[in-house]
Amino acid sequence: MDVQLNLHSEPKVLKMLLGEIETIRTSRWQQYREESHPMLKRFTQQELNDEAYATYKNLLTNRSRRLPSREAVLAISNYLECTSSERNNLLLAAGYLPEHHELEGRSLKLALEQSHLIMNALPLPAFIATHKFEIVEANKAFCLLYEIPIEELPPQHRSMIHLHFNSEYPIRSRSTFDATAFQLWESHAVYGIQTFKQNNIYSRYDAWYLSLIRQFNEINDFKAYWSRKAPDSESDISQSKVVMARMGEGNEWMPIRLRQIHISVSSRMYPRIEAFLPEDEPARKLFTWLGCPFEGILQDKLKSYIC
Repeated sequence: MDVQLNLHSEPKVLKMLLGEIETIRTSRWQQYREESHPMLKRFTQQELNDEAYATYKNLLTNRSRRLPSREAVLAISNYLECTSSERNNLLLAAGYLPEHHELEGRSLKLALEQSHLIMNALPLPAFIATHKFEIVEANKAFCLLYEIPIEELPPQHRSMIHLHFNSEYPIRSRSTFDATAFQLWESHAVYGIQTFKQNNIYSRYDAWYLSLIRQFNEINDFKAYWSRKAPDSESDISQSKVVMARMGEGNEWMPIRLRQIHISVSSRMYPRIEAFLPEDEPARKLFTWLGCPFEGILQDKLKSYIC
């Protein structure tokens, strides 16, 4: 049976932390009282003690008054499946700094403005992406390369996941035209999903994350790739892309090789620019037609952006 908190003899900070923990734990316990948790968690005080913090029951009964470390608070938040807001409430209650993994407010606005300026100056097909894999903006060269009018797509479809998986758009069919191309497409699909999961690991219980995954699960066979492991080898995940492309309507389709690069504009990983480099002669010719000469000015600009 769960014990009651003794809030009168605990130090103030510890009382606040235990109060926050119990509020969240009780909420989870009530949520799964009548339905089975996927991992059979029961969210009792004893289970929290056994699974996340071995002296939790001692804190509740005043047998210990030592404030849990930051790492212990995070372990408790993971067990309780906290949202990012709940996790930060626990950290603040314990007197620790909250975690901010993504830019917000004015900082995000400035980063997006910088991304816009850099992308438009960069002589490469490119787009700006957020940590949610949203495509904020794409330049003309990218839209011409893949023949996708980004601004005309429904807002919920302007994402890297939709463009990669959704058969309504040309990237999938043009990246899976033979066995080799399909294998590369699959590798990038798995690596992209695992990157999304890893980058957003602390938000995986947030409402926006759960809503986004429900949307993604409606796309073709996205579910089939969700749990696949990313390639172990660095060479596997850094392989170039192979896509069918053409220099305008009426021109012959040809396979080209591209390499995707990532350009961050702040101390955070996102928002960032996703740009494409030509890897073979057909790609270089196409880039010239797109107005993106590979030689000369490109080399100098890339050095200034990436270094």
